Amino acid sequence: MSDGIEVDVDALHSAAASIATTGQQLGEAVSGLESTVNGAGNPWGADEAGSLFGAVYVEVLTHALDVYRSMADQLLEAAENLDLGADAHEATDLANAELFTRMELPSGYAASS
Repeated sequence: MSDGIEVDVDALHSAAASIATTGQQLGEAVSGLESTVNGAGNPWGADEAGSLFGAVYVEVLTHALDVYRSMADQLLEAAENLDLGADAHEATDLANAELFTRMELPSGYAASS
């Protein structure tokens, strides 16, 4: 039988910070990639084949960049939610500890119902 569940709130906050850093780095990398690929202009040319390739390329590129941006945003949101969850757990734990402290008898045992 288990003695209970222990939650390391500091570890949760640390993990949230790490996830947020990864999300920020991914967002910066996507912005850099976007600048690089858009800075090349349209090297495929303006003829019929180049125009067809260019239209498909831009469509695929736009979708890929949107997906990568979404991944970065999701990482940032997950980090925020993990931080909020850790804070909520800590607040609940402190409130429960306070409640049990108020219920203690002089002998150190909580009153039974």
